[in-house]
Amino acid sequence: MVADKSPPIEINRQVMIGAGTLVLLFVLLGAFAAPGFYVLAGFVGAGLVFGGATGWRGMAKLLQVMPWNRTPAGA
Repeated sequence: MVADKSPPIEINRQVMIGAGTLVLLFVLLGAFAAPGFYVLAGFVGAGLVFGGATGWRGMAKLLQVMPWNRTPAGA
């Protein structure tokens, strides 16, 4: 069995990728499905502003416990 030794993408980059994907998805859903999705896009944007202003990054804390960001046992 071959293990992948490459480190995961930095947490900050993962947050930007995740938040950008969510905003894009919600804007597209707001345009083509229901305007209520714009509120969710605004919520993600507000979370980014809050994280930048306070230093508390909820999405980063969530991503840190994901399996691809954990160090394997015995490493």
